[in-house]
Amino acid sequence: MNSDKKQRIMQAAEQLFRNRRFHEITLEEIAREAGVGKGTIYLYFSDKEDLIFQAAVAGFDEMCELLRQNGGEGVAFRDGLLNMCETISAFFKKRRPLFRIIMSEGERAMESTGAGLRQRWQQRRKTMIQGVASVIARGVASGEIRRDIPPEILAEYLLGMVRTRSWELEDGPPEPLRSHVLMLDLFTKGAGLRGKVGT
Repeated sequence: MNSDKKQRIMQAAEQLFRNRRFHEITLEEIAREAGVGKGTIYLYFSDKEDLIFQAAVAGFDEMCELLRQNGGEGVAFRDGLLNMCETISAFFKKRRPLFRIIMSEGERAMESTGAGLRQRWQQRRKTMIQGVASVIARGVASGEIRRDIPPEILAEYLLGMVRTRSWELEDGPPEPLRSHVLMLDLFTKGAGLRGKVGT
């Protein structure tokens, strides 16, 4: 099979998601955008849901590789964490339709009665969480991050913050009070005023 054609089909679907929702897009439109016949789509995907799922998974894999490169060993903990957050935000800003796909596919996969889809999605998500958790574990080892919460759980919290920030800033310029630096400051130090409880 021609992997270039498969890539073109997934890119076409991603482009069509730029301004429209899943149910509004047909396989005929995707085929036309990709410059292939509708039958060609079925050589690579079982249906529209499978196409969108595979496009989201491919994007997830691409982002995980970027995270691995940008938060790697030899980088100071805070720099590695900042690089990871900026990488995720930049990736989704550049590929905004894919962000929508991942958000909708993630929700659908978790609600799906089919264990296969849920397991495949969870495995991809676990890979990303482990990448972020490996950087957080360096912060635990250096004493900058608390030890009583597993790095994987902290990674999920941090990814939730990044996702929210990316989603809310989707259509506007970044605000100083929503910078990655401030977000990481809130993540590593919290929002509470120590010693001022009850005042």
